[in-house]
Amino acid sequence: MNSFTQLVRRSFGKIIAAQGSVKIADFEKIDNTLTPNMRALRLVMTMADQLSSMGMPAHSVTNLALNITDVYCQQKVHIDISYTQIFVSQDRGVDREPLTLIRTITPRETNYQLMQQLQDLSAKIANHTLTLDDAEKSLDKILSRVRRYPRWVIYIASGGISAGSAILYSATWPLVLIAFFVGAVTAWLLGRLGRLALPPFFTQVVASLFITLFASALMWFVSHGYVDFMGSVNPTLITVGGIVLLVAGMAIVGAFQDAIDEYYVTAGARLLRVAMMTTGIVAGVGIGLYASRKLGISFIPTPDRLTFASASYQYLGAVIISASFALGNHTRLGGIILTGATGLLGYYTFLASSGAGLSSIPANALAGITIGFIATLVSRVWHMPSLAIVNASIVPLVPGLILYNGLMGLIAPENAPGGDDLLLRAILISVAIAAGASFGVLVGRPTRRSFVLIRNSLPQWPLRSEDRE
Repeated sequence: MNSFTQLVRRSFGKIIAAQGSVKIADFEKIDNTLTPNMRALRLVMTMADQLSSMGMPAHSVTNLALNITDVYCQQKVHIDISYTQIFVSQDRGVDREPLTLIRTITPRETNYQLMQQLQDLSAKIANHTLTLDDAEKSLDKILSRVRRYPRWVIYIASGGISAGSAILYSATWPLVLIAFFVGAVTAWLLGRLGRLALPPFFTQVVASLFITLFASALMWFVSHGYVDFMGSVNPTLITVGGIVLLVAGMAIVGAFQDAIDEYYVTAGARLLRVAMMTTGIVAGVGIGLYASRKLGISFIPTPDRLTFASASYQYLGAVIISASFALGNHTRLGGIILTGATGLLGYYTFLASSGAGLSSIPANALAGITIGFIATLVSRVWHMPSLAIVNASIVPLVPGLILYNGLMGLIAPENAPGGDDLLLRAILISVAIAAGASFGVLVGRPTRRSFVLIRNSLPQWPLRSEDRE
């Protein structure tokens, strides 16, 4: 310690001593002497930050955090999440000042294995099976050993989502392979742009511009006879296969999920983000179309004129989309299989309801109920977050393309007329899916508890002698 620092400390100590307030030795140290209450709040803030940054609804994160504070804190704690910030406030009585902590939520890549580990840790704490010391050590171990797939696996998963989206509309395998390639390259491009710290709006512009120019270039090669086997390929489907990775379909469903749970500030912020990201897509596509027309290439970039393939191919596309989405979010192999099956069941419910005469809105609501109910029942058995199953399974249902068409119709009515009607339809479908999934989860929880009680009430078979040993 240099002489200047020593002089400042001695002078500061003399001033405080002269005023008769506190001594330097009375200042609280922020080190290993933290109180158990503060350590518990710090534990809660870290877990809430991790879960919120991976897209878990604010209501679920708040309940999980309160379960922890009820165990480790003597005074009640109030927790609020406002999209990018977490607020923790604690009234410590009339003789002590209230304590308030604020942390900014850092965006992170969704990792369903990490999410499950954090939920398991919270469940152990709520069951009073972990001391605070053990909980802190467990959290440090979890965060220091996060399981992630290599980047090339994520690129393959993104290509699978694009290929599955193309299969929904067409069974032309050259088209499916091209859509897979476009999806994988787009995911690689998004990763590179993310490293440059570009705002999401400009990332969407650049990625959608690349997709549009790629489809235009392919159209030029086909029209000039350089690629014979691609003559029947619709370039609009190539655009659809790539743009499905960019559309904020899941974000709009998550926003309405928060609105249903009465987290209106968070829901409003997420809806504005959806609007900005989708506007970025429209801007990139518009720039690409302008450049293509200058080069003498033109095609319709909106998928509203497309027709779906046969039901069997739609089921195949739904399975591929759901499983690929789960894989891209670092889900275990068993979870990938489960989400593919649940996505198939949800899409079957949607097609069956539509075939029975229901419109798309109630049909999507029934599909959401089915997915939420099944996900809640099987999540504990398969050791996977129910949120992961729900999110992956509803991807084939989300109205991202309708949302994109609606904004495109407002900007370029000649390509997609009736943009305002499409936007309203996208909103209603999103609300139906979110409400259906939430209702399915609400019904599934007591049903799962009833099954557990029935299982526990059944007579236990006597153990064999070797089992007792």
